[in-house]
Amino acid sequence: MESTLIPQDAGAAWAEARTRVAVGRNVNVSGKLIFAEPVRIEGRFRGEVRSVDLVVVGEEGLIEGKVFAPRLLIMGELHGDLVGCDRVVLGPRAKVFGNIETRNLAISEGAYFEGDIRMTGVRVEQTAASNNR
Repeated sequence: MESTLIPQDAGAAWAEARTRVAVGRNVNVSGKLIFAEPVRIEGRFRGEVRSVDLVVVGEEGLIEGKVFAPRLLIMGELHGDLVGCDRVVLGPRAKVFGNIETRNLAISEGAYFEGDIRMTGVRVEQTAASNNR
């Protein structure tokens, strides 16, 4: 995998991070997955994914459902909502159909996103000009 296709900061490092493969290629799983360590989804999963760490959706990975994780790298496909994320990175072949709730979002050129984005934990400073409206 060429990490130069993913944003230079966190995304590239996350793509190379040591993760446990939870759903392997050519595997279809449904249910609820809960992890206390970095995890990678390489196959098809339908349901809910919860992690206290990094979740990576591989290039051939597909999740249909909700994902709750502080760090999320999507290189494959996701149909569902991302909730309570601190940082989300969409790789160049990512396809996301759903809503994203995060503090930080990076979208690579070539990624596809259809849905709404809600930036949480962001304070917008009001300027004098905006106060005079």
